[in-house]
Amino acid sequence: MNNPGLKRVQDNAVWILMVLVMAGYFYQGPGVAVSILIGGLLALLNHHWMVAGIDAVLGTPTPARRKQAILKYLLRMLLILGTLFAMIHFSFLSLLGGIAGLSIVVLAGMLEALIQLVEQLKRNR
Repeated sequence: MNNPGLKRVQDNAVWILMVLVMAGYFYQGPGVAVSILIGGLLALLNHHWMVAGIDAVLGTPTPARRKQAILKYLLRMLLILGTLFAMIHFSFLSLLGGIAGLSIVVLAGMLEALIQLVEQLKRNR
Protein backbone atom coordinates (compact mmCIF):
# COMPACT_ATOMS: atom_id res chain seq x y z
CA MET A 1 0.00 0.00 0.00
CA ASN A 2 2.03 2.92 -1.33
CA ASN A 3 -0.80 5.46 -1.37
CA PRO A 4 -0.63 7.74 1.72
CA GLY A 5 -4.35 8.55 1.44
CA LEU A 6 -5.20 4.85 1.52
CA LYS A 7 -2.92 4.35 4.52
CA ARG A 8 -4.71 7.19 6.35
CA VAL A 9 -8.08 5.62 5.58
CA GLN A 10 -6.90 2.34 7.07
CA ASP A 11 -5.43 4.09 10.13
CA ASN A 12 -8.65 6.08 10.61
CA ALA A 13 -10.66 2.86 10.30
CA VAL A 14 -8.68 1.33 13.17
CA TRP A 15 -9.30 4.42 15.33
CA ILE A 16 -13.00 4.45 14.48
CA LEU A 17 -13.20 0.75 15.31
CA MET A 18 -11.62 1.32 18.73
CA VAL A 19 -14.03 4.17 19.50
CA LEU A 20 -17.06 2.15 18.35
CA VAL A 21 -16.02 -0.90 20.38
CA MET A 22 -15.58 1.18 23.54
CA ALA A 23 -18.86 3.02 22.98
CA GLY A 24 -20.66 -0.25 22.30
CA TYR A 25 -19.25 -1.77 25.47
CA PHE A 26 -20.18 1.14 27.70
CA TYR A 27 -23.63 1.77 26.22
CA GLN A 28 -24.84 -1.70 25.22
CA GLY A 29 -22.57 -4.24 26.90
CA PRO A 30 -19.91 -6.74 25.91
CA GLY A 31 -22.05 -8.59 23.33
CA VAL A 32 -22.44 -5.50 21.17
CA ALA A 33 -18.78 -4.57 21.63
CA VAL A 34 -17.65 -8.03 20.47
CA SER A 35 -20.06 -7.81 17.52
CA ILE A 36 -18.62 -4.45 16.49
CA LEU A 37 -15.09 -5.81 16.89
CA ILE A 38 -15.81 -8.88 14.74
CA GLY A 39 -17.49 -6.75 12.07
CA GLY A 40 -14.63 -4.25 12.14
CA LEU A 41 -11.96 -6.92 11.85
CA LEU A 42 -13.84 -8.42 8.92
CA ALA A 43 -14.00 -4.97 7.30
CA LEU A 44 -10.26 -4.43 7.77
CA LEU A 45 -9.45 -7.87 6.37
CA ASN A 46 -11.82 -7.29 3.46
CA HIS A 47 -10.23 -3.90 2.73
CA HIS A 48 -6.72 -5.35 2.87
CA TRP A 49 -7.59 -8.23 0.54
CA MET A 50 -9.46 -5.89 -1.79
CA VAL A 51 -6.49 -3.51 -2.13
CA ALA A 52 -4.09 -6.43 -2.63
CA GLY A 53 -6.38 -7.96 -5.25
CA ILE A 54 -6.73 -4.73 -7.17
CA ASP A 55 -2.96 -4.17 -7.04
CA ALA A 56 -2.35 -7.72 -8.28
CA VAL A 57 -4.78 -7.46 -11.17
CA LEU A 58 -3.81 -3.94 -12.26
CA GLY A 59 -0.07 -4.32 -11.67
CA THR A 60 1.02 -7.28 -13.76
CA PRO A 61 -2.10 -9.26 -14.61
CA THR A 62 -1.08 -12.86 -15.12
CA PRO A 63 -3.68 -15.64 -15.25
CA ALA A 64 -2.49 -16.95 -11.88
CA ARG A 65 -2.87 -13.52 -10.24
CA ARG A 66 -6.33 -13.07 -11.72
CA LYS A 67 -7.37 -16.48 -10.45
CA GLN A 68 -5.98 -15.66 -7.00
CA ALA A 69 -7.82 -12.30 -6.95
CA ILE A 70 -11.11 -13.99 -7.89
CA LEU A 71 -10.59 -16.64 -5.20
CA LYS A 72 -9.88 -13.99 -2.57
CA TYR A 73 -13.00 -12.09 -3.66
CA LEU A 74 -15.12 -15.19 -3.20
CA LEU A 75 -13.47 -15.94 0.16
CA ARG A 76 -14.14 -12.38 1.32
CA MET A 77 -17.81 -12.61 0.45
CA LEU A 78 -18.19 -16.08 2.00
CA LEU A 79 -16.43 -15.00 5.17
CA ILE A 80 -18.60 -11.91 5.62
CA LEU A 81 -21.84 -13.65 4.71
CA GLY A 82 -20.97 -16.67 6.84
CA THR A 83 -20.25 -14.52 9.86
CA LEU A 84 -23.45 -12.52 9.46
CA PHE A 85 -25.41 -15.73 8.95
CA ALA A 86 -23.93 -17.21 12.14
CA MET A 87 -24.83 -14.03 14.05
CA ILE A 88 -28.43 -14.24 12.83
CA HIS A 89 -28.88 -18.01 13.05
CA PHE A 90 -27.33 -18.60 16.44
CA SER A 91 -28.27 -15.20 17.91
CA PHE A 92 -25.06 -15.11 19.90
CA LEU A 93 -24.09 -11.56 19.00
CA SER A 94 -25.71 -8.34 17.87
CA LEU A 95 -26.35 -8.18 14.13
CA LEU A 96 -26.54 -4.37 14.23
CA GLY A 97 -23.21 -4.27 16.06
CA GLY A 98 -21.66 -6.45 13.36
CA ILE A 99 -23.03 -4.23 10.62
CA ALA A 100 -21.75 -1.14 12.46
CA GLY A 101 -18.31 -2.76 12.60
CA LEU A 102 -18.46 -3.58 8.89
CA SER A 103 -19.08 0.09 8.13
CA ILE A 104 -15.81 1.40 9.57
CA VAL A 105 -13.98 1.56 6.23
CA VAL A 106 -16.83 3.61 4.75
CA LEU A 107 -16.78 5.92 7.77
CA ALA A 108 -12.99 6.23 7.50
CA GLY A 109 -13.31 7.11 3.80
CA MET A 110 -15.87 9.78 4.62
CA LEU A 111 -13.59 11.16 7.33
CA GLU A 112 -10.68 11.28 4.88
CA ALA A 113 -12.86 13.11 2.34
CA LEU A 114 -13.83 15.65 5.01
CA ILE A 115 -10.19 16.13 6.01
CA GLN A 116 -9.20 16.65 2.36
CA LEU A 117 -12.04 19.16 1.90
CA VAL A 118 -10.99 21.18 4.95
CA GLU A 119 -7.35 21.19 3.84
CA GLN A 120 -8.36 22.34 0.36
CA LEU A 121 -10.52 25.12 1.77
CA LYS A 122 -7.64 26.27 4.00
CA ARG A 123 -5.29 26.41 0.99
CA ASN A 124 -7.80 28.47 -1.02
CA ARG A 125 -8.16 31.22 1.61
